[in-house]
Amino acid sequence: MLRTLAYRIPREHLTELLGKVTAYPLTSQFQEAWATLPGGRPRYGTLATGLVAATGKPVRLFGERDLAERERESGAKALLLTTDAALDRRLRVAVIAWERHLRDGGTPILADLLPEPEEARLFSDFVEFRAGEVPIAPNWVFRVAAWQIARSLASRPLGIDGRAAVRLRMDTSGRLLAWEADDLIVSPNHKSFDMTNVTVRLTTRPGVEDLVLTFDAHQSRIDQRGKWYKATWVERRAETPILYLPARAYKVEDEWHHEFDPAIASILSACQLQPLTLPDEFPERPEVFRPKLLGAKYHELGSGPGPRFMLRLHEYVTRELPLLAPLTYELDKTINLPPRIKKYPENGILPQSIGPTGYKKMTIACLYATAEAKERMVNQLVELTGRRPATDGSTTPVHERLNLVSRHCPELLGHRTTNRASFLASLNLPVEDDHLVVAWVETEFHPEMEVKPDIDAKPHLRRLFGHLGIPTQFLATEPVVHVEAERQEVGDKKQKKESEKRKHVARAALRDLLRSAGVLDERMRSAVSQDKLRNKLDRRTLLVGISVRAQQVRKGQRPLVLGMTAVLADPADLEQWRILMYSDRRRTWIRAAEGLTDFYAGSLGVTHLGRTEEKVELIRTEVEHRLSDLVSSDLSNVPVVVFVDAQSTRSIWPGLQNVRLGAGPLPGDSLRARGLDVAVVRMHADMRDLGRPVTRVDEGRRAADSRQPAAPGQGVYRLVESSVPSWLFAGKSVTLDAQWGRIGAQYTRWTLPDDLRHQLRSPWHSYTGREIVVVRPGLWESVELAALTARLCEQPIAWDGRTLVPVPLHLCTAADQDHPEFRQSEPDEE
Repeated sequence: MLRTLAYRIPREHLTELLGKVTAYPLTSQFQEAWATLPGGRPRYGTLATGLVAATGKPVRLFGERDLAERERESGAKALLLTTDAALDRRLRVAVIAWERHLRDGGTPILADLLPEPEEARLFSDFVEFRAGEVPIAPNWVFRVAAWQIARSLASRPLGIDGRAAVRLRMDTSGRLLAWEADDLIVSPNHKSFDMTNVTVRLTTRPGVEDLVLTFDAHQSRIDQRGKWYKATWVERRAETPILYLPARAYKVEDEWHHEFDPAIASILSACQLQPLTLPDEFPERPEVFRPKLLGAKYHELGSGPGPRFMLRLHEYVTRELPLLAPLTYELDKTINLPPRIKKYPENGILPQSIGPTGYKKMTIACLYATAEAKERMVNQLVELTGRRPATDGSTTPVHERLNLVSRHCPELLGHRTTNRASFLASLNLPVEDDHLVVAWVETEFHPEMEVKPDIDAKPHLRRLFGHLGIPTQFLATEPVVHVEAERQEVGDKKQKKESEKRKHVARAALRDLLRSAGVLDERMRSAVSQDKLRNKLDRRTLLVGISVRAQQVRKGQRPLVLGMTAVLADPADLEQWRILMYSDRRRTWIRAAEGLTDFYAGSLGVTHLGRTEEKVELIRTEVEHRLSDLVSSDLSNVPVVVFVDAQSTRSIWPGLQNVRLGAGPLPGDSLRARGLDVAVVRMHADMRDLGRPVTRVDEGRRAADSRQPAAPGQGVYRLVESSVPSWLFAGKSVTLDAQWGRIGAQYTRWTLPDDLRHQLRSPWHSYTGREIVVVRPGLWESVELAALTARLCEQPIAWDGRTLVPVPLHLCTAADQDHPEFRQSEPDEE
């Protein structure tokens, strides 16, 4: 059995656990007045931030789409929620001050349109329970109810092995913080700090008739230099919630500074409260102000609290909230996983491994500028193929379908080269319709380069080779000046460690290159169809991945990236497998390498697709067109399994949502209407939604330390409480499974022995999981699909560990992330 940080709220205890909230239903008059504000209808969050600063309490504003049907029928157009009706007068004064600031001294009108607060409403009054299905509630219930849980846990001590218990403080976003000075994590040099925080989320689980609470924990790094943050915590009074407020950067001459929204100063003055100003410099140890470092910036302390803390958190929740019922995950013994194979195939890349590319021949071209890159590339190719590329530029055959070449081309690869295209002809690479060329390319990079290149060669080269139909993968090498300096500074032991690291990076890059080409070996076929497997793949099947993502842009409309890949799997013959990708440019399915290079050669995403009601319908129509195009001619009777990611697709296909699971539109509906066999499997890997695995109970061997968590095994766990086919595929990251990765299971960050404190710099990963939900089984047994999905994660094409999603979906997301224009938003937590 597997324990997680997910707990069912028995409906008979819902009121006792969630309690009440103070609500201000806002009418159409308020909405009309809001529309007259300068700037054209500012976001509700801008007012909420000011109200949080004024009241010191959580405050949220919700628009009409987040309300219950009965609220809309009664005339409500928006809803203001807070935890304390006693602050009504201050709240109204704050609204007046905020609006007056926004109108630059004009007459405020919003406060007069605020109604008297309702008598505190019960959350349970807005939850509808249904037999065999998830509960229904308006969005504001899910966004706000966790406040109550956080309030009830705040100040209750959380026990930690070998030290005093940690006292938690609630902040105005609903987090629980280890705020006290003695509970901060301090780097070995005593100059960097981070703060443990716990998040609470109210959610649903497919097929579970009650609401579910999930918990998670993170390490928030504190930006003591005050340069790289967008939000900060502020302690105003000892017994009130910690303020969590956004901050914005502005530049004066060459110096960057931060400030709160100027409206906050007006609000605090009107409420006769002490002013709130961000300092330009922060004290050596965190005090009242604690700016949260952006996730991408370097910090002396590693991320994550580790598995041992997660188990202590589970014990804390069950002790302090005994009315909650932990979800039950039981090992599904009908699903067995073959051992994951990490090494290259013993016989190298055999001729049949080229078959899935759709090409008759393939050439791997090593393009390098430095001797270091050449050596690393050649060593990996020798390990993979048993052949060493010729040094004179001639072709080295591996077998009748695979060749190797190497080219020394520093001008083409240099960051300062302005006209790279002029050097392409000198490469003298094969150009034939059924002959695939893939390029393994050196790129110069070092994280501490003082002068960054004005033009980064990597994205330019990927796009340039994309126009030539040549997939690329890059191997980063450090500038010679950095390499020589490091060799002088470090000893033999560290040099050996760095050498092993470089070898691992080179191997991963070569594997990624083979993935880009569509090369497969017997590992993949064996992982899903070998004889000793129960519920094995026993039929020729099209495995389709659908990826949807909005591209981040600074201004204007966000383009939507719709990617689709397909793997034709044949359990009898690897040669007959095919990896395909849909090309937007050609408007058809083509070989994976062609589709990938088409993708890299073009712009990322399109604006005529999106998440508005009209554009969502266009997405569904487009996907059905692509699926119909795929399942045609000789593939017209092949069964189809579609894999989707829950977070990115459930707003497009309502049938993927827990509340309408299988009952609304789904990908492949047009194929089902034609009588074809189409299954849909939904993947979900967000631990904040799922509840992180913390330990196994009643199975396997246990550690001598009874307080140490038992890591998830190689099994797949079925959710007992669910009425729909739902599993959790729990596991460990590659980092957690490494030599020192398990340090977080043996200690917490507070209790490391002195001789191990250097491990505070390392990331402490906790256990992870992927939810597998069979939304539509087609003609399959649901357990067959769950087994297939888990095996397609367990044995990836180009990675030592499991992938978050099965191979067809992983191919989509990997292509998207490798695009020269790829950008994603800053993560809220690491």
